Amino acid sequence: MDSARRPCLIAVCLSVLAATCLPCSGSPGPSLWGKKVVFMGRHCVWQLDKGCVVPPLEELSVCVHLYREIATSEWTGFVYKAPGERQVELGLAGRGGFLVAWLFGHQWSVPEDLPLKCWHNVCLTWSSHSERLRLYINGSSCLDAHVNATLPRRLAYNGTLTLGVSHNIVGGVMEFENGKNFLGAISLFRMWGHERTAEVRAQSCIDGNVVRWDNNDWDYQICLPEDDTNIQCGAFPNVTASPPTVTNTTPGSPTSTNTSDPVTPTETQQPSLGLPVSPTGLSTTKEPSDLNSTGTGIASTFYRVQMKLNMTMTVTGSDPGETIQTWVQRKLGEVRMNALHFQIFQSTYKDNDKKETQRVEMAAELRNQKRFRCTFHVQDADARNVMTTQRLINDLLSRIHFGGEIQVDSRDVHVSHIDPGSCPEDTHESIRGVYIWPIKDAQKTETMICEKNSGARASRKCELDGVTEKAKWAEPNLKACKPMITISDLDNVTVTANNSADVVDMIEDLLGAEGDLSDSQLATVVQKLDEVLGVSTVTPALGEDIVSIIADILGSSSNLSAVANDILGITGSVGDQMDFPEESQNVTVPSLALSMINVDPEQFQGLTFGVSSFSTGLAPEIFVNQTFLSQPYDGTVASISLPRALQNFFPEGNKKKRVQFHFYGTQELFKDPETNWTLNSYVVSASVNNSNVSNLGNPVVVTLTHLKPKEKNDKVECVYWEFQKNNGSGGWDSNGCETLPSISAYQTTCHCYHLTHFGVLLDVSRTPISEADQETLMVISYLGCGVSSIFLSISLLTYMVFEKLRRDYPSKILINLSVALLGLNLVFLMDSWLSSFGFYSLCITTAAMLHYFLLASFTWMGLEAVHMYFSLVKVFNVYIPSYILKFCTLGWGIPLVVVSLVLAIEKDAYGNVLSGDSLDSLQGSEPFCWMQSNVFFYITIVAFVLLVLVFNMVVFIMVLIQIRHMQTNNPAATVNKRSVMHDLRAVASLTFLLGLTWPIAFFTWGPARVPMLHLFSVLNSLQGFFIFVFHCLMKENVRKQWRIHLCCGRFRLNDYSDWSRSVTMGGRTKQNHLVHRFPSVKSVNTSSRKISDDSTTASGSSSPPYHQWA
Repeated sequence: MDSARRPCLIAVCLSVLAATCLPCSGSPGPSLWGKKVVFMGRHCVWQLDKGCVVPPLEELSVCVHLYREIATSEWTGFVYKAPGERQVELGLAGRGGFLVAWLFGHQWSVPEDLPLKCWHNVCLTWSSHSERLRLYINGSSCLDAHVNATLPRRLAYNGTLTLGVSHNIVGGVMEFENGKNFLGAISLFRMWGHERTAEVRAQSCIDGNVVRWDNNDWDYQICLPEDDTNIQCGAFPNVTASPPTVTNTTPGSPTSTNTSDPVTPTETQQPSLGLPVSPTGLSTTKEPSDLNSTGTGIASTFYRVQMKLNMTMTVTGSDPGETIQTWVQRKLGEVRMNALHFQIFQSTYKDNDKKETQRVEMAAELRNQKRFRCTFHVQDADARNVMTTQRLINDLLSRIHFGGEIQVDSRDVHVSHIDPGSCPEDTHESIRGVYIWPIKDAQKTETMICEKNSGARASRKCELDGVTEKAKWAEPNLKACKPMITISDLDNVTVTANNSADVVDMIEDLLGAEGDLSDSQLATVVQKLDEVLGVSTVTPALGEDIVSIIADILGSSSNLSAVANDILGITGSVGDQMDFPEESQNVTVPSLALSMINVDPEQFQGLTFGVSSFSTGLAPEIFVNQTFLSQPYDGTVASISLPRALQNFFPEGNKKKRVQFHFYGTQELFKDPETNWTLNSYVVSASVNNSNVSNLGNPVVVTLTHLKPKEKNDKVECVYWEFQKNNGSGGWDSNGCETLPSISAYQTTCHCYHLTHFGVLLDVSRTPISEADQETLMVISYLGCGVSSIFLSISLLTYMVFEKLRRDYPSKILINLSVALLGLNLVFLMDSWLSSFGFYSLCITTAAMLHYFLLASFTWMGLEAVHMYFSLVKVFNVYIPSYILKFCTLGWGIPLVVVSLVLAIEKDAYGNVLSGDSLDSLQGSEPFCWMQSNVFFYITIVAFVLLVLVFNMVVFIMVLIQIRHMQTNNPAATVNKRSVMHDLRAVASLTFLLGLTWPIAFFTWGPARVPMLHLFSVLNSLQGFFIFVFHCLMKENVRKQWRIHLCCGRFRLNDYSDWSRSVTMGGRTKQNHLVHRFPSVKSVNTSSRKISDDSTTASGSSSPPYHQWA
C-alpha cells in the first residue's frame, strides 16, 4: 500500500515545487517589455491569465510601473484577491494624497502622492519570516511596517489579479468596481517568490519568476499594449537564467542577438526547477531584445496575410474585431511573431464554384455563424526561411479555436512575403536640438543622446507603413530631451505662412517643458498665436493644435486675467478661419470644445449646441441639433439654443453662413475683480461670422448646470462676458439677459437677446469664507471648546467639593448650566471623530446628544434670567416650594421632550452632513453629525434659541435699569474709578451668564461676515472659560475656600470670620425667603445678594448693593 502511494506523493511534491519555483508561463511567450497598457476611463480589463497560478508564497516582491495622467481622489494600481473572497489579499492604490498598500485584508497608508505625467516604479516586499511589509517608490523606502503574526503566513493560492481596477467574483463571474479606476498607463508588473530588497532598491531590470510582464501571463480582450520608449528599463530586461545566447556585451555598442533555430508550435522547452525562465532570444544585457529592438541584430522579415474565417454569435456578441485581433496576436506570439495593421471586414466568400459557395453559406447560416475577412502584416523577428515561415503562419491560424467558435480553413489563409526596405538617413530639427537619424530597418527603434541633457535619450522608430508596405520614419520621441530654447526666445521668431505650423509645434513643446507661465511668457505665447492666425490658412490640424495650446494654458496655474480677452479672441478666430470641406467640424480637447457649422440661410430652422458630459481634465462630449430646443436634454451640462430669427443677422455674400459654439470647462479665464458674485457654471458662447448679433426678436435660450447646488436663500443671475469692462480686461454684465424663475437647485435657464459668452453667477448674500479663514475658525472653535471644557470641569469640581459654595440657589443654577455647557463642548469636540466611523445609529445618537445639550444650555441660561427677574426685578413675597427641583425639571426636561419629539416624528432629521452647511460654518468640510432637516432646524433650534435670547436680553436691560435705580437711591454710592470698574464687570458677567454673545451669529453676513464669525467663535467657544473667571476666580468666597483647603504655608487661610459676610441667603429657612413687595434699599440689597452670589466679589460690606452680585 505504501509503495502504491509513494509515486502519487512524489508527483504532488513535484507539482507543488514547480508551482512555487516556476513562473506562470511554462514556456516564454512574446515579451511585453517596452510596452504599456493605457487606462483612460474606457472599459479596459487586464487580468491574470487562468493558466498563471500564483502559489502560496511565504515571501514575495511585486513591482509595477505607474504613469498617472489625470489626478483623481482614489485610484487602483492592482488588486489580488483569494478565490471567492472580497477582501484584498495584496494590492496597491491611492487615496486622498496617500499611497495605500494592502496585505491580508489590512492596509497601510503613507503620505505619498505620485506626481502626474511621469513614470514611477512602485514595489512591495513581504516576508513571513521577518514579518515586515516594505514599500519602495523609485528605489526609495517609504514604508517599513510590522505585520501582525496573527495574520496569514502565506499568500492565498490561485487568486485573481487585475490591473487598474478592483474586482469581485460574484457567482463565478468577475465584476469590476467603478469609480476608483486608474487613469494613466501601467507597465512592467512583475512578481517574485522571494523578498528581493537589494534588486528593488537598485530598480533592477529583472523579469518576475511568479508573474512576468509577458503575453502568456495576462488575459486581455481590449486595450492592447502600446510601445513606450520612456519606460524605465524599456525593452531591456535582465534575465537571471541559463547561459546567455548573446556574445556582444561591449558597453555602448549595439547588441547582436544570436537566436537559435526557430521554435515550431509543437516544440516546448522545459526549464530547470528553481531558476527563472528566460524568454527565448532575450538578452542578458540592458539592450533590446523584443520585437521592436533597437539593436542592429538580424533584420526582421515581413509578410502580408489575408484570411477568411467563421465565428459564432457567442463570440461576435461583444466585439469581433477585438476578439479576432487578440487571438491572432496570441497565436503569432507563440513563435515570436507580431501582427501589425490589423483590419477586419464582414464579408461573403466568393469562389469560382458558386454551388460550393452557396453550400458553405447555407451551412454557416444554419450554424448561426458570421464570416469575416481580415488582413494584416506579420513581423518575424527571428528572420526564418521565407517558405518555412509562410507554412508556420498558415499552420498557426488554420485551426479550430476557442472550442470551435473560430474556424479557419487552411485554404483561406494567404501569406505573401514583402520587403519594406529601410528608413533613409533623416535630419530632424526642433527646439530640442538637431538629430541625424541613420538608416534603420523596419520596425526598429533608434536611440540617440539628447543634445542638452546627455543623461537622457531621444528615440525614433522606423515603422512599416500599412498602406505602402514600405519603411518610413515615425515622429521622433524627444520628450526626455530638454529644449534648447525658451519661450522668451520666441520674441525673436518672425512668423510667416511657411513656418507658422512649426511655430505652433514649437509652442506646444515649450509649454510641455515650461509648465506654468509668467505674465511675460503668457503674453508672448498669445501674441505668437495671434500672429499665426494672421498669416496662415487654418486647417483642421492647425486649428486643433492651437486649441490644444489654449487648453494647456487654461489647465495651468498661470494668471490669465491679463490675456483673457486675447484668448477668447484667438478661439473665436480659429472657428472663423478654419477651412474644412464638411458641413460641420468639431474640436474637443480637455476643458474646451469648439463646434463650427456651415448653415444654409434658406433652410435654417434654429440650432442647438450642448455638452452632454464633462469631467475636469477630460474632453467634453458635445452634440449639435439642427433645430431650436427650448428645453435641454436630461443630464445636459450646458446648452445654448439659437432661434430661427438669427437668420436675419446672417451677412450677405456666400451662400453658406458659419455659426460657431464654444464651451469652456474652466472658471479661471473669467475673473471679474469688480464683483463679489461667484461664477457657478461653465461658460458657453455662440457667434455668427462677420456679424454682431443683438436685439434679437426671439431670445437665445441658455441652460447651464450649477457647479454648486443653489440653496434656499441663494441668488443666481444670468450674465454675459463684456469685453470692454474693467478697462478692456473684461467682466460680467447682465444687460440683455433675463434669469428665468428657478425650478431646480441644479440648473438655471436664461433668455438673452444677443450672442456672446454666457454664464451664471451665484450670490449667497455673504462674503465667501476662504480656506485660510475656515482653517482659522476651526482651530479657534476646537481650541476654545477644549479650554472651556477644562475650566468648566474645574468650576464644577470646586462647587461640588466645597459644600458651603452650593448652599444658595444661584450656585445650584450655575452648576446645572456648567454641566450643560460641558456636555455641549465635549460632544462638539468628539462629533467629527464619531461621525468618521460611518455608523448610522452612532451618528444619530451623536447629533441628538449635541442637540440636547445645546437646548439644555440655552434653557438654563433662560432659567438664570428667570431667577434673576424673580429675585431682583420683581421681588415676590410668596414662598415657592421645591424651587430648584422645578428648575431642574424645566432645565433638563424641556430639551428632552423636544429631542424625543424629533426622533419620534422623523429620526432621519439627524444625520451626517458637511459641517460647512451647519449653523456655525466653522468646521470646514469634515463629516459632522448634526440636524440635516431645515424644518426641524429652524423650529427646534433657531426659534428656541431666539426666544431665549430675546427674553434674556429683556431681563438684562431690566437688571441694568434696576442697578441704576439702586445706585441713584443709595447716597453712599459715589461714582469713582472703582465703581465704574465694578459696573463693567457686572455687565460682562451677566453677558456671558445669560449667553448674550450668541446673537452675534445673526450678524454674520455681508462684508463683515468673516470678522463677526471670528468674534462669534472666540466669545462663544470660550463661554465656559469666562464663567470660570467671573464666577470662580473673581469670587471672594471661592478663593477663600481654595486658600483654606488647597494652599499651605503663608498662603493658607485659617480665619473663618468673614465667611458669614460672603455667603448668600439662599439656604436659609422658608420664613427668611419672604420679602416685602415694595422693598427698601436695604431689602433690595438683601434680595440682590440672594440671587447673585454666583458672581459676587469681595467688595466689602460697605459696597453699593448691586456690586454684591456683580
